[in-house]
Amino acid sequence: MTVWFTADTHFGHANIIKYGNRPFLTPEERERDRTDARGPCRVSDATVARHDSALLDAINALVGQKDELWVLGDFAWGGLRAAEQYRRRIACENVFLVWGNHDDPSVAPLFSATYHQTMISVCRQDLWLCHYPMRTWDRRFHGSWSLYGHVHGRLAAEDAANPAWLTRDVGVDACDYRPVSFEELETYMAPRREVFRAMKEAAGRGEGTLV
Repeated sequence: MTVWFTADTHFGHANIIKYGNRPFLTPEERERDRTDARGPCRVSDATVARHDSALLDAINALVGQKDELWVLGDFAWGGLRAAEQYRRRIACENVFLVWGNHDDPSVAPLFSATYHQTMISVCRQDLWLCHYPMRTWDRRFHGSWSLYGHVHGRLAAEDAANPAWLTRDVGVDACDYRPVSFEELETYMAPRREVFRAMKEAAGRGEGTLV
């Protein structure tokens, strides 16, 4: 079984395609957006459907039926009826939701379990899961990882500039519009772990901090 992570799919949400500059607009929609970026939303139903299908196809191409998929918030726009249509199109049986600011409480029955934030362990590695990015979290100083969404890739440069931070934006905008596996995260974290360990040892000698 493989454990997968994603966030900010925003199924059915026309505005996020426009304001997030997701690569699904038609040339005509992109030109209108270029000339009137904050004007009324003019994203067509066909574009929303193309966006949704691309993200769902990416999930189903990677995530097996018996795998685990963790959605770190903002699954779909709307209430239970709208979200249910998208959940039915995901083949994975074990889908967990960490609540985001756009998730309607009514969608809870669609998921194996829901959490506001939670710690899980995969292959003896602790992972702190929250929709929102954190700069400190449970067991951070013991090497737990912080996975988040919400910011649509806007903190990538900050994370890159701080290699001792065991953090990763797993939202689709930061991950080529697809989920990422625990194994991929291990590869990403490996060099960061070395920097973290060195800084932790130095902090233990009174030669700095992990901040």
